[in-house]
Amino acid sequence: MLPIMNESLCDRCTGLCCHYITVEIDKPRTRRNHDDIRWYLLHEGITLLIARDRWLVKLPTRCRALTADCRCGIYETRPQTCREYSTENCDYYTAYEGWDMDYVEIENPEAYDKYLAQRKRKRATPLNTPKTRPSNSTRSVDSKKTKSAPSPKIPADKTRSKTKV
Repeated sequence: MLPIMNESLCDRCTGLCCHYITVEIDKPRTRRNHDDIRWYLLHEGITLLIARDRWLVKLPTRCRALTADCRCGIYETRPQTCREYSTENCDYYTAYEGWDMDYVEIENPEAYDKYLAQRKRKRATPLNTPKTRPSNSTRSVDSKKTKSAPSPKIPADKTRSKTKV
């Protein structure tokens, strides 16, 4: 697709970020914490987001200030959270441009259990196998990373791209 000249990302905005809020929760450390998360996920529309070491509950709700044409009706007096948001970390990139996902999105208790089982398997190490990282000398000289889209900056109160479990 050819870029449209003199168009900003905001001109294509559909207000994706204005259709939910996230609330950060503590990383679960006890069975009760995990059970609470399962309970959250039993509720319609609730999603768990895990971004690096941040755990968030995503609540679907449309911003009251969002106009019918997906513009901010209170742009000049919008909250600081909205002011800190930029096109560099816009939902548009992951939803429409196919950028890589940088967090896990879990939508039900079964997917949460599957995520926990996968993490447990990753951490499991055979008894006689030392946990060591390969040194630089053992890595292939010819291995090159493929170029990907730049990673958007994520403000503390917003999380963007997703991977569904």
